[in-house]
Amino acid sequence: MRRWIRIGNMRGVAHGLAVVALLLSLAGVVRAAVTVQAVVDQEEVYVGQSFTLQVQVEGSDSPGEPDISSLIDFTVEPRGGQQNSSESVSIINGRMSRVSHRGYVFNYELTSKREGRLVIPPLSVIIDKQLYQTQPVRIVVKQPEESDEFKLRQTLSKDRVYVGEPVTLTVTWYIGKDVKGFNFTLPIFSDPRFTISADDRASLTPGQDNSVRIPVPGGEIVAEKGQGVLNGEKYLTVTFSRIVTVNETGKISLPQITVSCQALSGYRQGSGRDPFSGMFPDDFFGRSRQVYRTEVVPSDQPVVEVFPLPEEGRPVDFTGLVGEYSVAVTATPTKVKIGDPITLNIQIAGPSVAGASLPSLAEGLGVNDFKVPDEMAPGEGSAVLKTFTQTIRARHAGVRQIPSLHLAYFNPDTGRYETASSPPVLLEVSEARLVTAQDAEGGMPSGPEKKELTTVKGGISYNYEGPEVLTIQAPIGSVGMDFGWYVLLGAPPGVFLLVLVGAGVVRLGRKDPVGRAARRAYGRLRTELDPLADGSETVAGYQAIGLAMREYLGAKLRRNPAALTYVDVEPDLIHAGVGPELLGRLRQVMEQCEASQYAGALSLGDVKRLRDLAVQVADDLESLLVKGVGR
Repeated sequence: MRRWIRIGNMRGVAHGLAVVALLLSLAGVVRAAVTVQAVVDQEEVYVGQSFTLQVQVEGSDSPGEPDISSLIDFTVEPRGGQQNSSESVSIINGRMSRVSHRGYVFNYELTSKREGRLVIPPLSVIIDKQLYQTQPVRIVVKQPEESDEFKLRQTLSKDRVYVGEPVTLTVTWYIGKDVKGFNFTLPIFSDPRFTISADDRASLTPGQDNSVRIPVPGGEIVAEKGQGVLNGEKYLTVTFSRIVTVNETGKISLPQITVSCQALSGYRQGSGRDPFSGMFPDDFFGRSRQVYRTEVVPSDQPVVEVFPLPEEGRPVDFTGLVGEYSVAVTATPTKVKIGDPITLNIQIAGPSVAGASLPSLAEGLGVNDFKVPDEMAPGEGSAVLKTFTQTIRARHAGVRQIPSLHLAYFNPDTGRYETASSPPVLLEVSEARLVTAQDAEGGMPSGPEKKELTTVKGGISYNYEGPEVLTIQAPIGSVGMDFGWYVLLGAPPGVFLLVLVGAGVVRLGRKDPVGRAARRAYGRLRTELDPLADGSETVAGYQAIGLAMREYLGAKLRRNPAALTYVDVEPDLIHAGVGPELLGRLRQVMEQCEASQYAGALSLGDVKRLRDLAVQVADDLESLLVKGVGR
């Protein structure tokens, strides 16, 4: 009886759920109309102080992105968005209804560029192919004022420069009290009058004890923490520098930088109801809370006077470099045959090489002496050193050197246009010998020397000359008969022998797969390295050599090749009897391949040279490792 009662109750619950589901399906669905509005978390801010703007959409959870192109008085940083949807069910007077709420919120971080009563204009949002607009929002923006506790200074290494001349901008924030959280606003980074690049001479490594990260447009700056004195007062400091190039002439004021932070302003005691409140003013029990308030610190705005470059004496090949620059050229190899690839490394050094371009190689080297690719390789490097890597080929054996390459620049110290020149690089170019098929087969004729057919008294045998004619020639019929008998008699045992050998090889491979991999390692290595014999000058070539060597050593030493380095394999190779000279060559191959992952193909020589060295190393190792070294 209890069993039936329990089942009956379960059936009642199921019936009730079905009725509720039916009522929900029949009940009216109430949905809010689509609306769009803009809201801010602060209506009064300082220039350089960030605040949050939200575009709130009601009635849809899949709107299009708002059009923010009209926010010209603010710098805008999108901070993502999220759905804001929910559903609820209500029963009023026996009538059930379902309320469905659909929404979406877009978040933006805004920073004002100027003071005054500013307006965030209506922003357009497209929802289900319909255009909606937010209401305008008014913001009061005040100019920040410098206080005794905080100072912000901009310093230029020169205040009188030529247009395009790089100078160092140093920014120092002087801190006189405890702060938590800060944000720099750097309008100079987006000002078209200036070009900003990294200052490698003052770079720090992130994570050092005296370093602090500062987000900037397109990345971050690693600043240095320290101590300083300003107007006779001691401060903690945060300092960073950048290379600045001014792109316009005249007297130009640097845009004002600001930093907003949460500064300690005092302490708040605990609740008055606490019987111990006030008894321990030194906050022994931690009941006092630190109180912070927002501080916005403005910088000064130094003026720089910018002069135009003179027209007199401007070289035809001048590309706009201002400062003192140098150019250096290296070539590998310097002993070649006609048409062999020569890797050319061209380095340009100076105060700012971000915009430096490669000198015209076709004009500098001469199209009659060298074959130069039409497409030039892009340069890579730092802010003060840029390296271009290019492959050229000598056209004839009369080429004796790579001539000097020239780089024109304007020297602001002398006020004149000057030219930097690289020293010539001596070459030895020899003729390329044509290799015939006969050369490849050994150089001597493989059969009787045949002449034109002539009628001679001695008969047809006189048409052949050479020692081959001295061999006994069997009759044609007897040769064919002997060969047939040989095939007939030798085929069955030959087939049996082949099957027997094949089965033995299969059994051996199954019994010792590691040994089989070690025996085949050299063949696989050559298969991987042979396609690189043309000397392709790419990072992929270095990586292919490194992978092939790791797989070869992994098979021979019975190690996992995935992350093998020279340090990993050196003990096993010494144990196998590999000498210091061979170990040194192997180390050179593996370390150059590993370096290419970080430095690209810069100053690593050509792929063909490294590939040939890797093959020589593998040839020498093969005779020592034989079937592999057990671990």
